[in-house]
Amino acid sequence: MDTTTMQWTTEQLDIFLNNKTLTMKPFNPDMATFEEESPVWEVVVDGNVYSRGWNGDQTKWFMAATAQNAGEICVGDHDFAAQFEMADHSAELDAKITAAYKAKYDEQNSLPKMISAGPTYATLHVLPR
Repeated sequence: MDTTTMQWTTEQLDIFLNNKTLTMKPFNPDMATFEEESPVWEVVVDGNVYSRGWNGDQTKWFMAATAQNAGEICVGDHDFAAQFEMADHSAELDAKITAAYKAKYDEQNSLPKMISAGPTYATLHVLPR
C-alpha cells in the first residue's frame, strides 16, 4: 500500500497525542456496518498512529481491521475515516512504539500486557482514508 500521500495533519496528530484512547470501528465484510466499537490505546511515533490488540492477533477488532483494512475511528469528539495495515515489524519501530506506550501509559496497570509479545505482534498502523 502506498502511504506517501495518506498522512495525518499536525492538528490531527495533536488530537491523538492529547487523548488516551481512540474508538476503533473496523468494517464488517459488507464495508458499511461495523464489526464492533472498541476503545483502544493509541500512540504517535514519527508522525504515524499505531494501536495494539490486547489479545494479540485474536483481538476481535484487530481481526476485523486486518480483514477489511478500513473503518472509522473516533478520538475525543472527532470522527475519522481510517484504513489499517500491519505495522512494519522492524526491531527499531517496535522499540519506538513500545517506548511511546511506556511514556503515554506509564501509570496504567495494563501496560505490561500491551508491551508483551502478543500485542506487539498485533500492532496496526492507522492511516486516514
